[in-house]
Amino acid sequence: MLLSDDALSLLRRSIRSVWALELLLLLRRDPGRDWSNADLVRELRGSELVVQEALGGFLGAGLVVAPADGCHRYHPAAPILDKWVEEIAQAYATRPSAIIREIFAAPGNKVQIFADSFRFRLND
Repeated sequence: MLLSDDALSLLRRSIRSVWALELLLLLRRDPGRDWSNADLVRELRGSELVVQEALGGFLGAGLVVAPADGCHRYHPAAPILDKWVEEIAQAYATRPSAIIREIFAAPGNKVQIFADSFRFRLND
């Protein structure tokens, strides 16, 4: 198996897109840095809305903290969370297509829902 069940669960619950994964890995590379939304938008060439949505998910998962100044920093609430993110990062570095498939296979993924709407149903 590419990921442990726990790391796979974290991936499916908290990382909704490849862009969000790239954002998380950027934050993780420099855990002592506080990033403003503008810095993250500029660094990854994303949109403010996408950054906000991804950071909201990471906050909810306990992967980042948001000091009072509106910046965000990678700071998992428990060491095991960092271990699972490390598993995801290593798998993404060695088998990116497998991780991308897992992201898009996650229940509730908007891209998957859109793609599924074009499937033919033979037994309806």
